[in-house]
Parts: sequence; C-alpha cells; structure tokens
Amino acid sequence: MYKVVVTAHFEKQLKPLVKKYRNLKLDIEKTLLNFDKSMHPALGNYTYKVRLKSSDLPRGKSKSFRLIVLLVEYKNLLAPIAIYFKGDREDMAKSEVIYHLQMVISELQGGVN
Repeated sequence: MYKVVVTAHFEKQLKPLVKKYRNLKLDIEKTLLNFDKSMHPALGNYTYKVRLKSSDLPRGKSKSFRLIVLLVEYKNLLAPIAIYFKGDREDMAKSEVIYHLQMVISELQGGVN
C-alpha cells in the first residue's frame, strides 16, 4: 500500500470538479488506496493513467474521470498530478501532463522527505 500525498496544485484542479461532483474526493481516495500499477497504463516518467468511476454519475468508466498519478516507489508514495472529465475532453496532451508533473514534483521536493 502506498502513502497518498495530495499537493496544493492538484487540490486547485480538483476544487471546481468537487463543486459539481460531491463524492469525487471519496471516489479518488478509494481508487488511490487500491492502486495497482499493473492494472493501469504507464505514461512514462513513473506516471500512470487511472480510469476513475464517479459515484455521482450513472454511467461506467468510459465517460467518467481520468486521473494521472505519479508513483515514487522507493519512497512508497503515490501522488495524483492531474484530473480531467472524459465527457469534456478526449485526452490530455503530453506537454500538459509534463507541466502538471513538474509542478507536483516541485511541491513534493519542498514538503516531503
């Protein structure tokens, strides 16, 4: 089991979504606590894309949320770096993932040993 670290950068992305989808934080927490890297596609740079079912939506995972997470195995850390709603956008550009990754890494280096 990994220690989940949520950064301020991710919280800022999450805030407008939580206003619309009340149970999203609980869904994310449940998903991250049960994270298994073999079940999710790797994006490179130790990042993984997680299909996240929202209990606020009556449909399955296909038009639900996508969560991009950073796995730091030697520290046993799992940090969400980005989230988007699949119904609003098809995919997240690699450059955007790299931007979010850099922001989260800089926060982690400043706060977690």
